[in-house]
Amino acid sequence: MPARMDSLDFFMRLSTETLFFIFYYQEGTRAQYLAAKALKRQSWRFHTKYMMWFQRHEEPKTITDEFEQGTYIYFDFEKWGQRKKEGFTFEYRYLEDREL
Repeated sequence: MPARMDSLDFFMRLSTETLFFIFYYQEGTRAQYLAAKALKRQSWRFHTKYMMWFQRHEEPKTITDEFEQGTYIYFDFEKWGQRKKEGFTFEYRYLEDREL
């Protein structure tokens, strides 16, 4: 039996790019919520200052109580693609970390 379209199981089967599309273009909907939850399950983290999703490319070079620094992959929603950012400092105060 196929998963319901409003279930996390359904969203977990969508491509990462589709999840980003839903997140940025279905604002304020249950679909946006489920897309964010699915992205978090794939180790993407939302940066509230840049309003972009980041994922570690490798283990951070530095980790403190306030930030981590290293190479990340981020989704550039303006150019619509994944980019690599080396030497990026991800300050935890900008980490959207509510449990979804």
